[in-house]
Amino acid sequence: MKNFEVIYGTISTEKIEINKNELAQRLNVGRDFEHSVIDSCIKDFQKVAEYKYVYTCVPIKLIDNSLCDLGFAQIKSKNLYDNLKGCNTAIVFAVTTGIGVDRLLSKLSITSQSRHFITDAIGSAAAESACDYVDDMLRQGNKPHRFSPGYGDLALDIQPAILDLLCANKNAGITLNKSLLMTPVKSVTAIMGVCNEKNT
Repeated sequence: MKNFEVIYGTISTEKIEINKNELAQRLNVGRDFEHSVIDSCIKDFQKVAEYKYVYTCVPIKLIDNSLCDLGFAQIKSKNLYDNLKGCNTAIVFAVTTGIGVDRLLSKLSITSQSRHFITDAIGSAAAESACDYVDDMLRQGNKPHRFSPGYGDLALDIQPAILDLLCANKNAGITLNKSLLMTPVKSVTAIMGVCNEKNT
């Protein structure tokens, strides 16, 4: 596997606006929800969140309607194949809300099940909002096609290769256990196609 330039950084909490529509869906409440406990949980979450990202750019070679050669790995996935059509490169990235969120969730699992449930949903929505932020930062006028392991037929077993590619432990503090679950728990990896200019 060739070496790819890996870029990493942090995102200030103020720049991440948690998507209230997604949070409402995760909490099974109306989109115009207002609740002091939810607001309090969001404030507590943002106090401990440490948003980090890491990414690199890889070439795309699509083979036989389902095989995606991305330079660092050959991935068998019809869904990813379809998602990357019209693209000649892809950005592989990971984001995380940080280990402080894991500590907060662990504490709340003992002290308050209701606040734990709410904060867990906030964490998931915040991680997706961080992905959106990175999308916007990297798209450079091209329509992005973001696809994450675990969706469709893109198996989670590609996670080790993605995290190794990104040196995610060193660059963002993201590790993987034997069950292919990431720590910090509110972390996301994704592959985002970059459209050829003639297709944008």
